[in-house]
Amino acid sequence: MFDRETTQVNIIRRLFGSFLVVLSVAILFTDKVTTFGLTESFGYRNPETFIWMITQSIGPIILCIGAMLKPFRFFYFVPIYIYFIQVYWAFDHTMQVDDPLLHLYATGFSVGAFIFFCITLFITKQLTRTNQILIKNIKKSVRHISIYISNKYINKLPEEDQKDYTVDTVNYLDSLD
Repeated sequence: MFDRETTQVNIIRRLFGSFLVVLSVAILFTDKVTTFGLTESFGYRNPETFIWMITQSIGPIILCIGAMLKPFRFFYFVPIYIYFIQVYWAFDHTMQVDDPLLHLYATGFSVGAFIFFCITLFITKQLTRTNQILIKNIKKSVRHISIYISNKYINKLPEEDQKDYTVDTVNYLDSLD
């Protein structure tokens, strides 16, 4: 019962985090929908530019909060896609948002970023697995050497010294596990 509730809470948390990830870039289009009745532009060209700058500043904060909730990874495509469109538009502001070529570039960049992240994660996991195997083999070697030294040299010591060395060796071998 407790396990099922925990799973449900985790799924709800991840879904809410995914919602925040999508919201973080969806708010960038607020200036296209409403000006919230603002007439003052606060030094910007117009109220729409002011709203865009505010949402541009709030968006990454919402993205970070969503990321802390461990959203489903698939939803990171939305910010990657939208931010790529913004970067592309920054270099060619004459480009129309409804241009199919722009969406093809954004999709290609998003897929490329996904492949890059997958390869990076795969390499990282392989290196971690390799390091774990290496550490396990080093522990086995040290255990073998300790047992060899114990059998070869400690047994030749006087009786009172053998006990101390044997206890120390056993404690050391136990610490390897």
